[in-house]
Amino acid sequence: MSSAGNKGSDAEQRAAIFLQQQKLTLLESNYRCRFGEIDLIMQEGNTVVFVEVRMRSGNRFGGAAASITTAKQLKLIRAARHYLAMH
Repeated sequence: MSSAGNKGSDAEQRAAIFLQQQKLTLLESNYRCRFGEIDLIMQEGNTVVFVEVRMRSGNRFGGAAASITTAKQLKLIRAARHYLAMH
């Protein structure tokens, strides 16, 4: 795996740990379907939470949230709908 891939996996792991410390329960990580991938699927009470983990080394081109394009948002929505339909 590339260095960027390792950093991404590390960021996902740190995010999962942080969210678990906030009392969310991890349901799945790296959920893949034909519509895309969801980094973390968690639950808080009766609410299912879909998490996209983004990490950037700096804000020169915008923060991590700025890297979520409309196309990426649509992929996440479709993948989340697929997950909900299957579970």
